[in-house]
This record gives sequence, C-alpha cells and structure tokens, in this order.
Amino acid sequence: MSTTRFLAMICFSASLLSTTLQAQLSSTYSVAGELRSRGPIGSSDFVVEVYDERTNALIDRAAVDRGQFRLDRVPAGSFLVRLVTAPGEAPLVEQFHVFGSGGEELVLDLPERSVNKPISGFVSLHDLEHPVPKKAIREAYQAQEAATAKDYPKAIEKLEKAIRIDPSYRDAHLNLGVQYARAGRSADARAQFQKALEIGPPQAPIYADLALTSLALHQRDEAEAFAHKALEMDPENSAAQRVLQFTASH
Repeated sequence: MSTTRFLAMICFSASLLSTTLQAQLSSTYSVAGELRSRGPIGSSDFVVEVYDERTNALIDRAAVDRGQFRLDRVPAGSFLVRLVTAPGEAPLVEQFHVFGSGGEELVLDLPERSVNKPISGFVSLHDLEHPVPKKAIREAYQAQEAATAKDYPKAIEKLEKAIRIDPSYRDAHLNLGVQYARAGRSADARAQFQKALEIGPPQAPIYADLALTSLALHQRDEAEAFAHKALEMDPENSAAQRVLQFTASH
C-alpha cells in the first residue's frame, strides 16, 4: 500500500451533516442494500453496521447474504456505515451515508485489493517532488492504529503532529478532516479538505467531502458548487449526488 494513501478507503467518503440537519429527518425505516465488487466477492462473511458518528453507538446491524442486506431500523440523517467481516473487526469499508426519506438503496463498494495485491493508483507530481518524511509517515500510521482502536482523540493528535512535521502531507490533511468530521468539528474538517485540495491533485472525493462539510455548516451554495465539481470529475459520486438531492428537497 502506498505510504501516502494509507487511509484512502475512508477519505473519499468521510463527511457528516450537522445535528440540526439530522433533526430535520427524524423517521425510522428499512433500507435495502447491496455489496458491489469488480471481481468475485468470495465466500467471506460480511456484516454491515450503522453507527452514530457523534457517540459511536451502534444503530443497526445486518448480515450480507449473497451480496444483499437489509437494515430494519435506520433513522433519517447522517450516519457512519461500516462493512466488517465480524462485529468488532476493523472495517473494510467505512463511510458516512445520508439516509433520506426512504426508498433508496445503500450500495457499498468492496475495495479492490487482497493481501496479495496492493492498492493500485497514481502518484502525483507533488508526491514525487516532495517525499513525505519518515517521521510524518510514522505519526500517520500511529493515527491509523488509534482510529482502528476507536481512540479518535489520539488519532487527531497524531495526524496534527504529522502535519506539523510536513505541512504538505496531503493525505494527513484528508484523514485529519475525517477525524474532525467524526468529532463534529465541521469547520475544521472543511479547512483540512480545502488544504488537501490546494496541495493537489484535485479529485472528486475531496470535492464531495467539501460539499458535505459545507452543507453541515449550512453553506448551501458552496455545498452545491462543490458537489457539481465532484460530479464533473466523477458523475457516479454518490456523496455529491446526495448533497444535491438533499438541497433540492429542503
């Protein structure tokens, strides 16, 4: 795995809406879902879990059966969705999802990697010209370990230290934004996503993160503008689509 992309699985979808927005959507309902993969899913057991991002309390849990699952008691609003192989295990997928008024399907994309196949991707010119210091990488990996252990304050502390060591460490900014969003610090999260965008290269997931955090801050115009930019780069970006669906209906 690339040392500058150790949390790429969660940075493309990590954002949350404010408590005020959640209060606007108070119903509870069932949600059908699908696990999607570019290759065979295999025989592994998977469990989908929904958590309150502020308290980390479990909201609902469902087993995946032949790629399908159903959540029976999901309140409307923004919640953390995790795909795991068993309760308590480290998530294979972790993303924030905005549940609306019912009827939509929740689709989770299984990462394209295994223990024998590292994550593929591109290396930006910035990464080539500005290699990340080993000390910063070490702090970032310790942040990852802390986040896996649900010690989110320590994860924030370690990522902040990584950025002090290397202010241009883009992925540390992205993942610090994730942790700030989880802690309800939407303004700080948006600032980190904005910094990552300035460092470059621009990517649809970053614009989507900016859209969601702007929406959490009640900055509707900015949220829509960022969502449109995300969709220009990736027309299938689900987070950006949901931002525009939300703003269109409220």
